[in-house]
Amino acid sequence: MISYKKIVIPDKNIQDIGLFVLRFLPSYYMLVNHGWKKITNPQKWERYGNFITKYFGDSLDFTNVPFGFMASFSESVCAILIMIGLFTQPASFLLAFTMLVAAMHHITGTGSPESAWIYFSIYITILLVGPGKYSFDFLLFLRSEKKHI
Repeated sequence: MISYKKIVIPDKNIQDIGLFVLRFLPSYYMLVNHGWKKITNPQKWERYGNFITKYFGDSLDFTNVPFGFMASFSESVCAILIMIGLFTQPASFLLAFTMLVAAMHHITGTGSPESAWIYFSIYITILLVGPGKYSFDFLLFLRSEKKHI
């Protein structure tokens, strides 16, 4: 019989496996379904950058390409970094911000913001909780800290 304590206080290894799944699967789908086609198509970066600059009138039009590249970078390179658990929290911040902009674009334009909000909530959670034990961040940066605690 499973004790109530085991249900309320889950095993740390199970939590780390859960964090790995939370990092890996959404990031894989972000890369395959969104990031790859954006990072490999620089002609559309101006259009993607316009999603944020349209709120400021014509004064920031010169930033469309850099903002479009940043969105493409977030949805591709940052997704890969999150998948492998390297620089997870900064990459999660960039990707969460990109999803916030995408949600605002869909709310004020066309389409449903549902996917953007789901990705946003996932990457905010990863930003707040961290990468977990099954990550390069843990191996390179966090393992020595955990021994001293």
